[in-house]
Amino acid sequence: MGACTISKREQILDIAERGYRQGGFAGLSFRDIAAALDMKSASVHYHFPHKEDLGKAVVERYTENLLDSLGAPDAPSDTVKNRLARLVNAYQAAYAEGESSCLCAVLGSVSPQLPLAVQEAVNSYFTRLMTWTETALAETEPSSNLNAPHIISALQGAMILSVAMGDARYLDEVAENVAGKSDI
Repeated sequence: MGACTISKREQILDIAERGYRQGGFAGLSFRDIAAALDMKSASVHYHFPHKEDLGKAVVERYTENLLDSLGAPDAPSDTVKNRLARLVNAYQAAYAEGESSCLCAVLGSVSPQLPLAVQEAVNSYFTRLMTWTETALAETEPSSNLNAPHIISALQGAMILSVAMGDARYLDEVAENVAGKSDI
């Protein structure tokens, strides 16, 4: 049997995700993607007729991949600490993958300039991530000072700071603080 090959569509999504994470939505063209894959721009348009279609597909795939990697936020046999550790690990892995920010942090920061379908996909990402985190924290005491907006904001901000400063220490410190809470 031959090696498993990645479809052209998936290759386009991979290139677009990396490009968006490193240069934003406006910083990547279909020609850039075509050149990276040694194909014609029309071939990219075959899979994604408009840049908005591509952006939406990239964000939706990113969302599904992240949530799948986090697993169930409320499995009875799981602890809040383990759930938060998975969330933190996902952010650290995303940073380690080319020292770039979360795709939706990059796109979310310019959301008003994005096509509507991409804006909606970014909003859906954050809504679903917040819901996952709220569900994961449901068992914590209200006095624990842990809440979904604080955790997501801290991880997003620390990731951006680490990218800007070229130092993973900032993300690692916040990650340790979030995942290492002893009162959960």
